[in-house]
Amino acid sequence: MIGLDTNVIVRYLTRDDEAQWQKAVEIIERSESCFICNVVLCEIVWVLKGKPYKYSQVEILRTIELMLQSPKFEFENKSTIYQAIAHTKQGAANFADYLIGAINYEHKYIHTVTFDRKLKTSKRFKVLD
Repeated sequence: MIGLDTNVIVRYLTRDDEAQWQKAVEIIERSESCFICNVVLCEIVWVLKGKPYKYSQVEILRTIELMLQSPKFEFENKSTIYQAIAHTKQGAANFADYLIGAINYEHKYIHTVTFDRKLKTSKRFKVLD
């Protein structure tokens, strides 16, 4: 098992640099499994949303769902990531916020305290005024 950094996964997904894409494909295919930590997952979302990629939220979440279903990739906690995806689809905040809330909830914290008003309707967050 190897751990993957954000830039390797972005090359693998976007094929925007042919030489790096080939190397990313080779290492991923040669490895029994590839670990993607939550920080890298959040970075992937951030990178794909921005320039030059400008992927839509729907495209990004669908990509993550496909990666979660692949036996090639391992994650910190798939069920927590699926929860974050579901909340992102329904809510106004971003994936990283909902992943933070899901992780905190998984660890038995009733809610996550934030100043982010986009999370006001989420039961797992307490928004400070």
